[in-house]
Amino acid sequence: MAVVKMNKISLIGLETDKERILENLMKIGMVEIKDLSENMSEEEWNNLVNTDGDNEAMQEIEAKIQKISTIIEYLDGYDTRKKGLFSSKRDISVNDYSLVLKNQDKLWSVIEEINQYDRSMSDLKSEKNKYSNLILSLKPWESLDIPLDLTSTKASTVLIGVVPEIADTGKMKQEIADEVPECYFEVIGEDKDQSYLLIIYLTSEEEAVSKILKQYGFSKVTFKDLKGTAKHNINEASKNIDSIDKQIEDIQKKMSDYVSYKDDLEVLHDHMVIERDRKKVLSSLVKTDKIFMLEGWLPENMSEQVKSYMEKSCDCYVDIIKPAEDEEFPVLLANREIGKSVESITNMYSVPNSREIDPNTVMAPFFILFFGLMLSDGGYGAILAIGSGIILKMFKLDEGMKRFMKLMLYCGISTMLWGFLFGGWFGIPNIPALWFNPVDDPELLLSFSLLFGVIHIFVALGMKAANLIKEKKYLDVLFDVVFWYITFIGFILFLLPYVPKINADEVSGLVNAGKYILLVGVVLLILTQGRNSKNIFAKLIGGVGSLYDLIGFMSDVLSYSRLLALGLATSVIGSIVNQMALMLGFNNIFKIALIIAVLLAGHLINFAINALGAYVHSSRLQYIEFFGKFYKGGGTSFEPFKANTKYINLKQ
Repeated sequence: MAVVKMNKISLIGLETDKERILENLMKIGMVEIKDLSENMSEEEWNNLVNTDGDNEAMQEIEAKIQKISTIIEYLDGYDTRKKGLFSSKRDISVNDYSLVLKNQDKLWSVIEEINQYDRSMSDLKSEKNKYSNLILSLKPWESLDIPLDLTSTKASTVLIGVVPEIADTGKMKQEIADEVPECYFEVIGEDKDQSYLLIIYLTSEEEAVSKILKQYGFSKVTFKDLKGTAKHNINEASKNIDSIDKQIEDIQKKMSDYVSYKDDLEVLHDHMVIERDRKKVLSSLVKTDKIFMLEGWLPENMSEQVKSYMEKSCDCYVDIIKPAEDEEFPVLLANREIGKSVESITNMYSVPNSREIDPNTVMAPFFILFFGLMLSDGGYGAILAIGSGIILKMFKLDEGMKRFMKLMLYCGISTMLWGFLFGGWFGIPNIPALWFNPVDDPELLLSFSLLFGVIHIFVALGMKAANLIKEKKYLDVLFDVVFWYITFIGFILFLLPYVPKINADEVSGLVNAGKYILLVGVVLLILTQGRNSKNIFAKLIGGVGSLYDLIGFMSDVLSYSRLLALGLATSVIGSIVNQMALMLGFNNIFKIALIIAVLLAGHLINFAINALGAYVHSSRLQYIEFFGKFYKGGGTSFEPFKANTKYINLKQ
């Protein structure tokens, strides 16, 4: 439950040792390098030093990375090796890494060969599409037994074309026969859009034939550069397609052979990424002709070790400086397993700032308990816990996925706990509950949901007090936390008779006490909440205006009724699925199989929808009701200079 304290580091080294110094910093992987080029706008800096870096070289490396990445993705389509459900980086020794880099000339030639084959493949596919389209265009004319390039004889005209499907070709044929008896008319084919026609007539009758054709929307069809019949051209195109398919198949076989280079290409990719990052960090440095300088941040507990290592391994000067009291620094979190599991949820809202308390360890139990209460079915919890446990045990996961799976494991255990308390197991009725059944007594669950909300909000106010104490604002703790505690407690006691399952007569004493506590709290707030204003009237108005937060408090508490709503939804839908399945009866094996299918599908959908709902709404309760009371956020994550590889972990 801590934001790791950071120190500044300043390093001055010889220009000739720069590459070795940066390599050592990358190996350490615990220093975030600050961009000093921003200081070059100051005249005193500009007169003494120059910026470092080579943008052109970095862009060349970026282009190479993109080229390698494209080839790797291309080879993925030909890689038939068994792949795990969860991909992770593979470990590689320094010796194997060096061996790959020694052979990188061969890898670049492989990349070029694959690119050439890819271009050939694209050309072949384009040509195949051309022939396929030709076949489609010729197919309606397949029965035409005269050459496509025959358009006329000495005395006659040969015309092929189409008319819309609505055109009456029979009537059209008759009109032409009546007007021009010396004419041949044939319908070659028809489809849902148009009719395909062959018309042969004396050239001297051109005007009469054209007049009739125009009335029926006739469009002339020509096949440029084609000789012979349609069927002959279709056969030739089919032969060409077969030949192209064979060439494509040959290329695909060669691509399959290149898959053996894929692992080495991944190593080369990550090597180029490392080189790019080295070049990129140069732009954050400043230099003279003989020396260079860098500044950055590193964890306080690693400062002396890093200083000692760098000064022993390189000729450089290292200075460690503590940040100023009000200076912000990059945020690195140090939490135990439960706190780590919810860091991604907090970071989606905002990274903590460097001067506040990390909320993850406090927030985690609430998130896990609320998730379990919303899902509430012990059977679903068992599936979630066992599934997450198996994945954690059987698969090598990256750090982010591992934390998420641990969170799901904790949430599954929480759901099982609520399942035992409520007697909820796959919607099966009449399972004894250790506490009570929410379906039978929803008002009791509503009361406890509101109580959980009050506890959650009060803990949030406690976090606010802790942050104020850390900032040494002790009066603010009294005015902005303790006085609000007093007011909220009085407000809650005053409203007790309106809470479900509460007997108004039994709590009348608490209600009377609540009136006085609320009155005291209100007076204290009126006197203190406008304290930052300049005159007495503004102070009083500010104090009175702050009382509106009582409405906000009541609204926030009512938000926790979603714990009841989602918990009941899971149970009710599960029981409905069971009833639907049992209605089918057990008369024969087919009905039994159908029952099993309905149960599996219904409970799978119920589990998926309500698990997602529990995750989303539990997050929402943290973001709005919890964080809204104390959390500032706005920090920037600590991003040390290290090898940020995609495919490999280099074992030093």
